[in-house]
Amino acid sequence: MSARRIPVASFISFTFCVIACNGPTQQVRAVVLADQTSLPATDTMIAGGDTIQTDLVASWNSFLSYEGKYAVESGLFEKEPLKSRFVALVSKARKTFFERLKVSPPIEVENKILFNEGYTPGKSGYDEAAIAIDLDRDIIYIGFTVNRSLMLFSEKGDTDYPEKFLQWMQKFDR
Repeated sequence: MSARRIPVASFISFTFCVIACNGPTQQVRAVVLADQTSLPATDTMIAGGDTIQTDLVASWNSFLSYEGKYAVESGLFEKEPLKSRFVALVSKARKTFFERLKVSPPIEVENKILFNEGYTPGKSGYDEAAIAIDLDRDIIYIGFTVNRSLMLFSEKGDTDYPEKFLQWMQKFDR
């Protein structure tokens, strides 16, 4: 009797293996990419300690080309990822910031830090604004003054300000 059960048992286990191995979780799908003439400006690798996070984030690489250009004329604040993150960071204070950036020198990019500062016409030293973007660390720093009172904004609550931004802030220490 046990000899008759062995073939039945092996048939059942064989059938189970065939069904399980051909189940939907074992299907392999091929992805075919269409030919594209221009790739989106994104980075997919973010170093995070000993691991690599593979989220799709907008790239800061295109911001390196703003060196020597004027912020307003070049549309710096209209380019992503700065546009949406700037709005989220300063919210309703955007108008105040832009009023203080009307007179400004060309943008500086040094050691992967983008920096620009400016002031309200006729109010140099009182109503000023500055922006610094740490392109490597992916952090935006914003500062402006109202009658020499300093207001600071930074993403992630970061206070490790870039050197140029610190120098700008020191003008208002009293």
